[in-house]
Amino acid sequence: MVSGSSYCISGLAAAAIALLRIGIGVHFLAEGITKLENPKPFSAGFFGNAKGPLAPLYKSRVWDADGVFRLQPVENTLGEWDAFRTRVVNHYRFDEKQQKAAADILKRYEGRLRQFLTSKSETIEEYELWLERRDANAKDRTRELASLQSHDARIASETRKLWAELVPPIDRLWKDLENDLNAISTDEQWSRHGRLSIGKPGRSLFDSETMDWLVPWFDVAVGACLILGLFTRPAAILGALFLASVCAAQWPLALGAAPIYNQFVEMLALLALAAIGAGRFLGLDYFLHGLKKLCCPAKRAGATQ
Repeated sequence: MVSGSSYCISGLAAAAIALLRIGIGVHFLAEGITKLENPKPFSAGFFGNAKGPLAPLYKSRVWDADGVFRLQPVENTLGEWDAFRTRVVNHYRFDEKQQKAAADILKRYEGRLRQFLTSKSETIEEYELWLERRDANAKDRTRELASLQSHDARIASETRKLWAELVPPIDRLWKDLENDLNAISTDEQWSRHGRLSIGKPGRSLFDSETMDWLVPWFDVAVGACLILGLFTRPAAILGALFLASVCAAQWPLALGAAPIYNQFVEMLALLALAAIGAGRFLGLDYFLHGLKKLCCPAKRAGATQ
């Protein structure tokens, strides 16, 4: 028999609880390690594809989701690029020759950006019209019929196609400019000061860019705690809340919502692990609980002060 503070269970039950805890922990840990080894953006797609009543909240977390900042006006982008050039010059302490090279690179990229925007002017106008239609329909509360929602889904699809034609090429310009300006530095400057990132203006707290960095480490931390049975209750609760946010992004019965059965079941399992203090069964929380009892023994019932 395995005893707890107020109940006891069989060894088989304790083993089952430990295996469930470890199994979920391995899942979280593997997800986190995979994201760290292949650092690709994933949060923007998750937030952008949210369905249901909370969809606007999730979609607002995507940095420049429609690419409006990057598409117009051109002075927005050029101002950010020039500010980055200045930061690079100061970061690496470029000499006059390197400063001229940085200015020449910026001028070349300005020409490429203007050429792209000019060549895509008609597509940009069409894209803006689709965005206006989409936003106007989103404010119309009468559009809850399935037929109208299907029409809105078609608008979203067309908008996404135009987005794919316009925004990724501009993103590549941003990234290429970052690479080329950093490449001006010598090996000594690079090793002394390190690479400088161009950044993304207009970001907000806990936006998709932040989550791309945070979630992998969160998964690793929760997974490791569950596997070790260490701080199991807080780890399980945090994991359950995370999965609850995933479920809320794909609201059941919402048109086009993806199935969330797996996430929902795993969330319930985590809540159960938290409720029973699963780390005390073949986990490090057993020893922490013992230390707590030694350091802070419970008062006996009826004990006098």
